[in-house]
Amino acid sequence: MDNTTAERQRKYKERMYKAGFKQTIVWVKRKDGKKPEKMSMAEFVRQLKKLTSGMDRETLTRLFNLLIKIAKSKKEEEKLKK
Repeated sequence: MDNTTAERQRKYKERMYKAGFKQTIVWVKRKDGKKPEKMSMAEFVRQLKKLTSGMDRETLTRLFNLLIKIAKSKKEEEKLKK
């Protein structure tokens, strides 16, 4: 007769415990399922200025170009969905 799931889990835990291991449970922050905060353009600019303080001109230029490419592709994606 086959063991039930609970019996197999118990036996597995016993074997692992005898081998020198113990079970721990780790909780981590969930990243999915959260709705993004609503943000105004002014808030975006404020946060961007804070995050980019101290960057040189060349790095800022690459960052801004990347943001523009992302915005363009997002807009194109929304057009294709409609």
